[in-house]
Amino acid sequence: MLDELGAALRPPAKLLAVSAPTGYGKTVFLSRLFDHYRSSGAECQWLALDDRDTTVERLLTLLEGVLLPGIESVDPGQALHQGDRSVDERIAAVIESLSHAHDPAVLFIDNLNYCVDETLSALIDALVFSTPSWVHLVLSSTTDLPFDRARARLEGRVRSIGYNDLSLNAGEIAQLLGTELSERIGAVGLNAIIDQTEGWPAAVRLMQILLASAVDPLQALQQFSGADEDLADLLNRQILHQLDPASRQFLLEIAPLRVFGVNLCRQATGDDRAADHVRRLLKDNLFVIPLDRNRSWYRLHALFREFLIDEAERQVPAARRYEVLCRAAEWCEHAGRWQDAIDYALMAERGDLAAAILERVAAMFVRDRGDLNQYIEWVERLHRMGVRGGWEVDYWYVWALVFHRRYEFARRQMELVSQRLRSEAASQGRVDEAEHVQRRIDVISFTIDTYTDRHEDALRLAMRWLPPRPDDDPFDVATVAAGSCFQLVSRHQLTEARSLLRLAQSHIAQAQSVYGESWVAIASASVAIYDDDYSQVHQDLIGALAKSRAQLGDNAGISGTLAIVASKSAIESGRDDEARELLMLGMRRIESHGIVETALLGLDAAIKLWNGDDLPTLNRYREIAAAYPPRAALGLSCFIVRRLLRLGRYDEALVEAAQIGLVPERGIEQLASAEFEQFHGMRAMAAAVLIELDIAGGRLKAATALIADETRNAKAVNRSGRLVELALDEAAITLCSHNPAPAARHLARAVSLAAKRRYIRPFRDRAELVAALVNETKSKDWGFAVEEERRFFAEICRGLPLGQHRDDVELDADSSVHTLAETPTARELELLMLVEAGLSNQQLADRLSLSVATVKWHLYNLYTKLGVSSRGAALARARALNLLVR
Repeated sequence: MLDELGAALRPPAKLLAVSAPTGYGKTVFLSRLFDHYRSSGAECQWLALDDRDTTVERLLTLLEGVLLPGIESVDPGQALHQGDRSVDERIAAVIESLSHAHDPAVLFIDNLNYCVDETLSALIDALVFSTPSWVHLVLSSTTDLPFDRARARLEGRVRSIGYNDLSLNAGEIAQLLGTELSERIGAVGLNAIIDQTEGWPAAVRLMQILLASAVDPLQALQQFSGADEDLADLLNRQILHQLDPASRQFLLEIAPLRVFGVNLCRQATGDDRAADHVRRLLKDNLFVIPLDRNRSWYRLHALFREFLIDEAERQVPAARRYEVLCRAAEWCEHAGRWQDAIDYALMAERGDLAAAILERVAAMFVRDRGDLNQYIEWVERLHRMGVRGGWEVDYWYVWALVFHRRYEFARRQMELVSQRLRSEAASQGRVDEAEHVQRRIDVISFTIDTYTDRHEDALRLAMRWLPPRPDDDPFDVATVAAGSCFQLVSRHQLTEARSLLRLAQSHIAQAQSVYGESWVAIASASVAIYDDDYSQVHQDLIGALAKSRAQLGDNAGISGTLAIVASKSAIESGRDDEARELLMLGMRRIESHGIVETALLGLDAAIKLWNGDDLPTLNRYREIAAAYPPRAALGLSCFIVRRLLRLGRYDEALVEAAQIGLVPERGIEQLASAEFEQFHGMRAMAAAVLIELDIAGGRLKAATALIADETRNAKAVNRSGRLVELALDEAAITLCSHNPAPAARHLARAVSLAAKRRYIRPFRDRAELVAALVNETKSKDWGFAVEEERRFFAEICRGLPLGQHRDDVELDADSSVHTLAETPTARELELLMLVEAGLSNQQLADRLSLSVATVKWHLYNLYTKLGVSSRGAALARARALNLLVR
């Protein structure tokens, strides 16, 4: 088999699936293939699992360590906000890294049977079907590998190697036995070995040891049954008892070590002859497997190691076994083999030693390596042993729980940690240190409260935590300051929110974190979006998104959240196509990254683009809302009701409204219910739903009363955007009352409020209303004295079914056609010329040696300066301004 596979420079198929029971030499087989392909010029990576690597998360961590070695650790607060990436997202990152591998590339993963996670199949399928053709896989397991074998066979992607392929044939057995022993037992003995072992390499090796020392090999062969008892007896008599007492003791003492080298063995056993013992094991070929090319690290064959551990429990006193494990733990700690160090300390029942090691490396395991399950398991094992680690162990334990979204349990643990800090700080003379740890824990608590929608608790904690102290982490300061903005905005406290934004911006600049800068940009956007002011915020969000995508990638959760928030600004400012593209990017991680506020912004934009018939998509949006606290589902239903009304489906809107407790006949009083009052901002949202239901249902008197009440509330907190919607609602009521003159005044007021904010969506949603008003009134009734308002009104009216007043609208807008707010740059004019020539965005990028994203950015700026939103409009405006004259 090796000769066949070694004749080529790369594996014969996309996947070499090696499946055979223990003892068939899979590791040796893979290691020889590894050496061959690497020496042939292939880019090879090796990964071997052990009994600790039981989950796909752990396997992905190991793969990321091999394939993504350049990943840097991040600030703990930043990592906490990023959240625990889903398995699918981590798989996508691994696949992306493999796409940049050299041709050919071979990834070896040995002992996949240790990973018993049911999602392993998704990872293997992705590796087999989603990596480039030049990337090959060599995977081994004692069980059948879980992947879509039928598809792989159909597409010619798999070559399976089983125990029959790895079994030794007669010639190979004879070669292993050696010429002298083969001649002594003859063909009869050789056939007997084949019958008893069925070519199992481990069993053949045991037979060789047995027969080589026997006076009469044939007689010994006839007496050997191959049962487990005989195998154990053989190992004991023919291997252990052939060793001198010192070597035998050495072998039994190192058996618990998963891997070993001479230095580790010398330190653990205290035996100065450790190097001699290891050389003897290698010389006698006693089931020792080298793990590296330098032959400095080894492991014992699994069957042999299991036997030795059992024997050691019988022959080596427990005190001595624990002593060896403790010494091994200490050596591994100094050598930086932290996981082995902690495992050996726990195996020796030395919780104090394990806790001391954890205190020094907790951050590395949790934050840098992401071994959350392993860390939580260690700490909880210490708790069961009655051992508490230091303050750092407790801090990172809470951190890991939050990262895994075990929020309530994390809260209880934080209370315990806080109690411990208070009780130990004074007695140990560590008051300042304890206070610093407590402030770090408070940031975690603030984060939990924010993600679980406990605004009151979050804001109360923030006001106690701020102002910052000199030794606070800048990212923590930005986290608390920016996070508080969301709470303050929902309370209409915009002045206070802007003050905290300035604090967040100054500290995130010190942290030098693109991730943190992105969150601060989102917090800043929330202030503008709250007031429906999209004149500048959309451009700011697109800039922040471009930076995040460039430095963190499209798969980064924060890139998705930025896209979600930007989709809201896009939809409200009339950029529907752009909003769709942003939602496609943002929806990838909306369930695993973000807070209720950001999720609601994205869901609002998505529902405004929903066609009303795609029920699977609507159900998907409901699933997204269900991943968040209840306010998200409540807000989503409000969005759905309003969208159904826009689509003329009044009865369905009534049903949806009833599901969240909104019934038009009950009037304004129902808004005082706990369900709406407990969430800041939900009352206004519910009121908007009731107003539109009343108008659609002909309850104009009730709608008028509610509009008057909401107008007072909006004016009290300066919510100009809300006043735009209310003015349009008033226009709808007066038009229904066949009184178009006041309706025109309401429309003019709405335009006046919306123009400088670029708040277009309410007019698009009420296109029929606007068209009816324009057709039933005279242009002199519109009263647009400001150029910005006339241009905005003309933009609203484009595409509407207008009658004889279309020319009036255009003429009114044309009064400003020969002025520009800002002159296009030379690059923008160059782009304009090429656009006139008919070049696509990709062709523009190729022509100017720019990225497509950069081309879009220049065009966006150009459209803004020209006051248009499309290529055709840009060319028309440019011709009117003589910008295209060559």
